[in-house]
Amino acid sequence: MQPRYFVKAHYLDASALVKLVANDPDEEPGRDVLRRYYFGHANQYATSYCVTEALSAFKSKFLRKRIPKARYIKYVKEFIRIVIGANLQIDEVSILSPDVWSEADRLIRTYKIDFLDCLQIVTILRGRFRHSGPESKSILITADHGLARAARKEGVRVWECTTESAPV
Repeated sequence: MQPRYFVKAHYLDASALVKLVANDPDEEPGRDVLRRYYFGHANQYATSYCVTEALSAFKSKFLRKRIPKARYIKYVKEFIRIVIGANLQIDEVSILSPDVWSEADRLIRTYKIDFLDCLQIVTILRGRFRHSGPESKSILITADHGLARAARKEGVRVWECTTESAPV
């Protein structure tokens, strides 16, 4: 009998997006397995806020002198070329929606995570793929332990890529 493969939406947060191109030691935990998984699967999504946050993380590495300017420029170019330009699609809920604000406010108060992390959870729970069946349930891919914990408590399927094996 052939194994069954169900189509899933894979949502990457900024911490995972950064690992797709950054080769500095800070990004080593989980980097290689995440790259294999990302480039070996379709249906990769992120919010535009996570894309912006990833670009900001590259800038922060440069400004804090964790990487030189040439590497900062390389990371940004590679991110645009091989992540945004190749496989990544944007999906998100409207931050202008009162329901989204209400849900984000609840998540911030409950889990003490930031607004952009809350938008990740709300996008998965209320976004385009919210009606997927259990076998096709969207996956949040993150290297952020706090976000992973909060998302799991909200019923989101999560792969915390620095400590867990890749999902099947």
